[in-house]
Amino acid sequence: MRTTFPVSKQCVILLALLANGFAEAKDAPNRLRHGNKERKDTRVPYVNELTSKVSSEPDTDAAHFWAHHFLQQMSTSMSVSVPTVPPTEPPMTSPTNPLMEPPTNPPTETGPTNPPTAPPTNPPTNPPTNPPTAPPTLDPTNPPTNPPSNPPTAPPTNPPTDPPTELPTAPPTNPPTNLPTAPPTNPPTAPPTNPPTEPLPRCPCGQTDASREADAFAVLSTVSDPALLLDETTPQGRSFEWIIDIDEFCGCPADPKFVQRYIMGVFYYSTEGDSWNNGCQAPVDLTDPVAIAAANNDCTIEADGLDIFGLETFRGTDAWLTPSYECFWGGVACRNSTLCMDRIEFETAGLAGTMPVELQNLTDLRFLILEEGATGGPIPSEYGTFPRLHILDLNFNAFTGSVPVELYNTPFLLQLDLNDNFFTGTVATEIGSVQFLQFVQLEANQFIGTVPSEVGSLQSLQVFEAFTNQMSGSMPQEVCDRRDINGTGGLLFRLTADCDVGEEFFVECSVPDCCTDCPN
Repeated sequence: MRTTFPVSKQCVILLALLANGFAEAKDAPNRLRHGNKERKDTRVPYVNELTSKVSSEPDTDAAHFWAHHFLQQMSTSMSVSVPTVPPTEPPMTSPTNPLMEPPTNPPTETGPTNPPTAPPTNPPTNPPTNPPTAPPTLDPTNPPTNPPSNPPTAPPTNPPTDPPTELPTAPPTNPPTNLPTAPPTNPPTAPPTNPPTEPLPRCPCGQTDASREADAFAVLSTVSDPALLLDETTPQGRSFEWIIDIDEFCGCPADPKFVQRYIMGVFYYSTEGDSWNNGCQAPVDLTDPVAIAAANNDCTIEADGLDIFGLETFRGTDAWLTPSYECFWGGVACRNSTLCMDRIEFETAGLAGTMPVELQNLTDLRFLILEEGATGGPIPSEYGTFPRLHILDLNFNAFTGSVPVELYNTPFLLQLDLNDNFFTGTVATEIGSVQFLQFVQLEANQFIGTVPSEVGSLQSLQVFEAFTNQMSGSMPQEVCDRRDINGTGGLLFRLTADCDVGEEFFVECSVPDCCTDCPN
């Protein structure tokens, strides 16, 4: 089966001209024999007719039809012998007249002299849907090796003759609508030229925060057990955390009063300061000036108790743990001359918890008065080292245990007020060594044993009360001799015991010869 390729009008006309040229070449010998006379050639009319038909036909498919028809006509009347071997010698003479250039315009004839006997009156507007029934007699010598799979439905009308002469005159008016969704994957190629500056320390102590904390730990480890400092659940750990990280006062470890401030913090947490009912408890936010001012306004307790020695002190009514100097907190006072803690005094203030041993380091403390609270536990034996303690008043609390013997080592103790607690044990004979002791209240506890005769050695003794206990025996005569009876000049004006006959716990002490009365 022959494959038909679409051919343009120009190609059809060119084929016609070439065919005409072949015909003239074949007829050249005849023209030479006849004197170059004009000879009528039946092929020319076919060419003229084809040229006219193709040129005037508006439809390319119709032109194809006429071309196919032309080829069938020519194939029956024209044969061209092609030499099988090329010539061995060139032509003897060259043509006298060179070949004329092909005409620029197609022939003027409007149609062939002898048209086909029955050409179609109207060429089909579309190419035949079925191929011709009779194929051409001459097949292509070299058919295409691979015919096109899908021939074009129509050739291009006119391809572009030149590329665009001008580029777009302006870039897009709108930038991309989407920004990058992720940062660059590569970090900067060079580090910052200047390293980051160290943050300023929290407190102006001339050292970093870490160095300040290390120095503070070293200093305070001489006051408290280091393990307690590191335990934030203990009063010591809480006070350490407060003074290092929270306290706006910003004390420095090298400050001589740094330890004093820490100890007062321990006292606050040991006695459950957040539950005090005296209005001097610390504000919830120790960094909020408004909260601090409100707490200071609520605190009204002033440590202004009697001082028989009349030493000059200063005091205040600020809330505890606030940024003011600790000597200005309510319920305390400091010596003017030393700025050291001189007095801690609370009454019906709601203190609870226990007494911290760290108070022993307040070596200038003269008055420790905590009355009518809920503080319990034993009295720390370390309190016997107070070198200047004058008054220890812990009545109406919940203290337990025995009175430590070490307590009688305080050389300047004037008043020992322990009534209405839960003390047990005996009254130690060492009590007679406190030479300046004037006032002793031991009533309403659970003491046992007898009143030691060494009490009679207290030459300054004015009050000794021991009723409502579990004691027995007799009041020593040495004690009775301290009474001002019969003008002896004794200073003891009040002496009591469980001296009523018939009581479960009975101390023999005659009234008024020895005891002043026997309270129930």
